[in-house]
Amino acid sequence: MKQKTIYDRLLPEVKAELQRSARKYSTAKRLKYILMSEIIWSDLSIDKVRQLYVYADISKFEYNSIAYGEKIIDKSY
Repeated sequence: MKQKTIYDRLLPEVKAELQRSARKYSTAKRLKYILMSEIIWSDLSIDKVRQLYVYADISKFEYNSIAYGEKIIDKSY
């Protein structure tokens, strides 16, 4: 069975906003492809997480969401 990527596990509202941004900005589009290639949240650089917050319009910075992807990705996989 194929493991789900970070992009696959994004919450629907986060994914939708990232997709909207990817249509407008090439950096968001590159981020989307990076998320499609990564499986483990902790493999993302701090800059990639920051970009996700910007392009997915996530306004609430909390330690757990940055460190573990809570409120960003579905952890049930």
